[in-house]
Amino acid sequence: MEKAAGMDKSERNGSMGMKGKRSPFLLILAAVLVVEFVACNFSAWKSLFYKDRVVFENVEIGGGTAIEGSPGEYWVEEGILTLHISEVSREVHNLFFAFDFSENEPVYYTVTLTDEGNYYPYSLPERVLMPGNRKSYSTNLYPSGKVGEIAVQFAVPAGSVVTVNGICANARIPFAFSIGRALFMLGAALLLYRAFWKEGRQKEAELCTGSGRQWAIIGVVLLLLIGMSWKLAHVNPVCVTSPWPHHKQYQELAEAMAEGNVALGFEPSEGLLNAPNPYDTIYLQANGIDYRADYAYYEGKYYVYFGVVPELLLYLPCYLLTGHHIPNYMAVFLFYSGFILAVFALYWEIVKRWFTKVPFFAYLAVGALTVCGGNYLFIIARPDLYDTPIMAANMFTVAGLWLWIRGKYALSAKGRRAWYFLGSLCMALVAGCRPQMLLFSFLAIPLFWKEVMETRELFGKKNLGDTLCICLPYVLTAAGVMLYNGARFSSPFDFGATYSLTSNDMTKRGFNLHQAMLGLWHYFLRPPVVESGFPYLQGVQIESGAYMGKLNAEYTYGGLLAGNAFLWILLCMGKVKDQLKGKGLYALALVSAAVSVVLGLVDVTGAGILQRYMVDMIWGIWFGAVLVWFAMMEKASSKGWLRPLMICLAAVCLLQAVYGFGIIFGNGDLSVNVRGSNPELYYYLEGLLRF
Repeated sequence: MEKAAGMDKSERNGSMGMKGKRSPFLLILAAVLVVEFVACNFSAWKSLFYKDRVVFENVEIGGGTAIEGSPGEYWVEEGILTLHISEVSREVHNLFFAFDFSENEPVYYTVTLTDEGNYYPYSLPERVLMPGNRKSYSTNLYPSGKVGEIAVQFAVPAGSVVTVNGICANARIPFAFSIGRALFMLGAALLLYRAFWKEGRQKEAELCTGSGRQWAIIGVVLLLLIGMSWKLAHVNPVCVTSPWPHHKQYQELAEAMAEGNVALGFEPSEGLLNAPNPYDTIYLQANGIDYRADYAYYEGKYYVYFGVVPELLLYLPCYLLTGHHIPNYMAVFLFYSGFILAVFALYWEIVKRWFTKVPFFAYLAVGALTVCGGNYLFIIARPDLYDTPIMAANMFTVAGLWLWIRGKYALSAKGRRAWYFLGSLCMALVAGCRPQMLLFSFLAIPLFWKEVMETRELFGKKNLGDTLCICLPYVLTAAGVMLYNGARFSSPFDFGATYSLTSNDMTKRGFNLHQAMLGLWHYFLRPPVVESGFPYLQGVQIESGAYMGKLNAEYTYGGLLAGNAFLWILLCMGKVKDQLKGKGLYALALVSAAVSVVLGLVDVTGAGILQRYMVDMIWGIWFGAVLVWFAMMEKASSKGWLRPLMICLAAVCLLQAVYGFGIIFGNGDLSVNVRGSNPELYYYLEGLLRF
């Protein structure tokens, strides 16, 4: 009886525990549904109470020619259709345009009106009507009292046909339930709940134990992140089709190498051969001289100056095996996927070796934050030729660091040497991707300081095999890269970037302190520019300002330190200085961040200020921040203030999500952006966030 009673009590406690676990989720789910149905459909709720619904009859249409036999159809020859409604004399809360369009392109329109507070007409901000997106067919209005008259001007494709079925005021807006929007809010709410969760109830979940359950969760997270990257690689269809001739360089190099050549099979124009300075492309354009933009031109031949490693790993094998070319977006996706795997492997190694008290949830969050950092999202959302070697270099850098750490703590000499060799090989291959990122090899100094300077296990007589395994990959890779450079540019140390036929003469670039400081400001410290309208983050074109010289610059979405909330933890490095020193990681964090700054100087001096160049330097400063985050979490776990830090991490996740969203859908790049190449998606999301 006592045993049965004990079992009943245990079952009751278990049942109560399960209810306790389920009830917060149900409450969160209910709250999300309320927000989705009420707040996100606010315009629909308001429209239920509009009493004076009317379909205007006295509509004057201009700019279009009525098509005989087709009532309401107008041929718009010059691309401007105007509508004018006089004597409205009523309150107007919204307008609904019952139109059909022959072309599936965005239609920009402007509403102009008069009301009781404004005798003279005034224009409202430009809006967009996206054929197929019914929500975009209506717009809310906020006039001052009753409206006197309304005029609307539509910009449609010239020569298209517009069917005007009617214009309605105070229309009833349909309710719209968005699964994606609801899931995002649910995820954000669960993230915050997990951060606020009482520490005493999550002891088992806190540690990275390596259990089967945790590996399964890691596997699911990795699949989700790789799936996300595949979707993002298609968010700009123009990058998938890649219609630009100069973006075929890796494919053209594959064809040349298949025939045993390193020079491309293009003959330069006579004008280019005889030009006084073939690298002054403004002169070439002004004199009508034909040239291939962004190719390396040297001694009468065209070359590809982008790193050769992506060519040897993907482009050339694909061409030799299939006879077809791998597209650039696919190469970027594959390197980005490798980067995701390397990041999670590296962080797991760091947590298991040095920060055993870091919560498993924090490990997942920091890993996801890294690969979803706004600057990395910029690359995968615009996967083109330029991003291929950059992403490959990031993948090899992270993988090399992970393999070095594995070797450092390997139990057997054979295993240690294998890890060292593979790690150095990855690090050395960076030279064949993005040569300036080879500076991250200097992380070996603080990482192996003890083995070199104290125990003499490396670069001493004790373990020559270990030293050889670290150095040999660099020697072999350097030999291959130097031979390739010498075959192209007559020097083993010349990678050819200075011979690029780009917007400025790169053979004449040099160091300038004013330019360097301007570059560091934009790369690291410039605050992001936030606006009230979608997509909320504004890409700002960089002006030379007080710099009295020619500045090669495009636009940025804010500096690394200013835009990425995750990096703000570096302000707390002093609080964990002793802890990091005790683990031998303080110098590693400092050197990593310092390499980022040096890379910033290298890029601004050698090329200029461009958003994608930030991905050269982001890893170093981000890795330093990761070490500080992990040290803070371990200290917080010992001191009993882990939960406030987890709340901060959850808030950082949300801030980074907003920043990343703004970068993906930002319009800083006037030639490649989602608004121009994928307007259906762009304006669909804009509609979801317009309540």
